[in-house]
Amino acid sequence: MQEAQEPSQPRPALKRTPLPVLSAFFMIYIFVSGGSFGIEEMVSSSGPGLTLILLMALPFVWALPMALVASELGSALPGTGFHHWTRRALGRFWGFQAAWWWTLATLVDTSLYVVLAASYLQGYAGFGQDIFYLTCWSIIALFAVINVLGLRFVALGSTVFSLLIISPFLVLIAVGLANWQFNPFEPIVPANQNLFGGDGALILGLSVGLWMYSGYESMSTLAGEIENPQKVIPKALMLALPFVALMYLLPTMASLAAFGQWERFGVAGMGDDVSFIDIGRTLGGSALGHALLASALLGNLALYLDYMGSCARPLYALADDGLFPRFLLGVSPRFGTPVAAIVTVAAVNCVLVVGPFQSLVIIDVMLMIAAYALILIAAVRLRVTEPDLERSFRVPIGTIGMALMITPALLLIALVTYLAIVDRSMKLAGLSELSLLGLSAGWYAIVSVLGLMTGPLIYWWVTRGKSTLRA
Repeated sequence: MQEAQEPSQPRPALKRTPLPVLSAFFMIYIFVSGGSFGIEEMVSSSGPGLTLILLMALPFVWALPMALVASELGSALPGTGFHHWTRRALGRFWGFQAAWWWTLATLVDTSLYVVLAASYLQGYAGFGQDIFYLTCWSIIALFAVINVLGLRFVALGSTVFSLLIISPFLVLIAVGLANWQFNPFEPIVPANQNLFGGDGALILGLSVGLWMYSGYESMSTLAGEIENPQKVIPKALMLALPFVALMYLLPTMASLAAFGQWERFGVAGMGDDVSFIDIGRTLGGSALGHALLASALLGNLALYLDYMGSCARPLYALADDGLFPRFLLGVSPRFGTPVAAIVTVAAVNCVLVVGPFQSLVIIDVMLMIAAYALILIAAVRLRVTEPDLERSFRVPIGTIGMALMITPALLLIALVTYLAIVDRSMKLAGLSELSLLGLSAGWYAIVSVLGLMTGPLIYWWVTRGKSTLRA
C-alpha cells in the first residue's frame, strides 16, 4: 500500500558550494582515517602478523565495496545521502534504521574525539578537570561555528589538518624502514590464543580494522551542499581508498620492523604501552615524537570537525521526512547550512563528554556495520528494482557481479556478529556473560543488541499515530 503524503511544505534550501576533488579527497581521508593512531591496539591484542594481514585484506573485502557502492549510489541519487539510498531501495523503516544506527554511533564517536583531543592537551599542559571540560566545550563551540559557516571552511580545515597529520607519519615510515631489524609478521597471533575463540583475540582486531576502514559513505551526507557531487565524490573516493590503506600499513610495518616489542603496542600514556608517538621518539628523536603527538591531537580535532557536520545531516534528512522534529530543518539564511541540526549535535556532545559515555563505545562497530549492511544491500536492490536509473558512475559489473562484490563484506559482518556472541572477554560486575531462560550471551552481544533495538523502538515512537508522512 502506498504511503499517504502530507501536504507539500517548502523545504529549507541548503547552499551548494563548489568543491575541488582534492578538497573532497582530504575530507574523505579525515572521515576514514584522521591518522593511523588506534592500530597499536590491534597489534598487541591480535598479533602483529594478523594486524598486517587485516590491514592488507580489509581494503579489498571491506573498504573497496563500500567505496564503489557509495560512488554508484551517490552518482545516481546526488545530494541525498545514504539515508535516502536505503529508504528508496528498502523502504522507510530500513532507511530510518540506517540513519539512526549510524547517527547514534557517530554521536558517541564525535564526543570521544573531543575527549581524546582534550586529554592530549591535558597531558601536555597538566591542567585539572574543570579546565578539561571547559576545553571540551570550547572545542565543540568553535567547530560548531566553523560548520555553520559552511562547507568551504570545513574543507579548508580538513586540508590543513590532513597535511599536518600525514607529514610526521611519512617521516616515521622512512626512519622505520631505514632501521629494519625484525620480521614484522611474527608472530601471526599471540601465543596461547585461539583465532576464532571467545578470548577477544580476533574480535578486537577485526572490530578495530573495520572501524579504521569505515567512513567512505560519510561524504554522501554532505552531497546536497556540493556542486556536481556525482562527479567530485567518486573521484575523491577512488583516490582516498589506496592512500588510506598505505597510510595504515606502512607506518605499522615500519614500526614493527624497527622497534619490535609488539606486545607493548597500545594507547599512549597507558602504563607501559607504547604508541606511534613513543616509537617515533625512540627512532627519530624528540622532534619526531612531538610531531606525532601533534598529529594525534590534530587527528582527533579533524575527525570531530568533519563528523560534526556529517552527523548533523541525517538529523536534517529525518526531520525532512517527518520522522524527527521539524525544528531540525532550521537553515542559516546567510550561510545555507543546517544550523539547527549542527547545534543539536553540539549540545549532545556537550553532555556526552561529561557522562560515562565511554562504556557505549563498545556498540559503535555493531551499529555501524548494521547500517553498512543495509547500504550494501540497497545497492543491489536498486540494480534490480530500478535498472534504468541514471548512474553517471556505475560499477562496471552486472547485478550478479554487484551481489558477489558485496558478499565478502556481508560475510565479515556476519563473522563479527558471531564473534560478539561467543566473546566472553568483557566483564561487568565480575560476570563475563548473562544467562536468561537457559540462554547465555557475552556483554558485547548484549550491549550491541540493546543498541540496535533502539532503532525500531524510536521508529515506532516517532511514527505512532501518524497517518501521513512525507514521501
